[in-house]
Amino acid sequence: MGFVSSIIVVEDVAHSRNLYENILHMKVTGDFGIYNVGFEGGLSLYRKAFFQELIGGQVNLDRHNNVVLYFEVGDLEELEQEIVRNGFEFIHRIREQPWKQRTFRFYDYDNHILEIAERMDIVLDRLQQNGNSVEEIATLTGYSKDQVLQELERHKGLE
Repeated sequence: MGFVSSIIVVEDVAHSRNLYENILHMKVTGDFGIYNVGFEGGLSLYRKAFFQELIGGQVNLDRHNNVVLYFEVGDLEELEQEIVRNGFEFIHRIREQPWKQRTFRFYDYDNHILEIAERMDIVLDRLQQNGNSVEEIATLTGYSKDQVLQELERHKGLE
């Protein structure tokens, strides 16, 4: 057995697809019209009325605060401004987590929580640019020294 996908249930697939495809820049891998759409990375959107039929109407589909969809981006501030421009409700704006990664969280059109964070290679590079040693970065982030060095090297390759 292998994990294949996560499915979230939405009122309007086309409307929600706009957020995931055009704002979060996810690549569509399967398009089944108004019923469902799949994205690279394993996220799928199912139309609520369709999914309700599939499960025989036995589950309350309006409970979302116990699941978070997590994304990492290269330019956190730019994406936050795009979310502002599109009128989404924030849980909180950009804030630093205890491990020094900056994130923001908001609700999508169907009240699913989306957590958007800066990539960890960016976090580690920022900490290094602020004068922290590899050992200090490891302590601040919970990464091992080897992980810090690997991520810093990866970051250099992405610039």
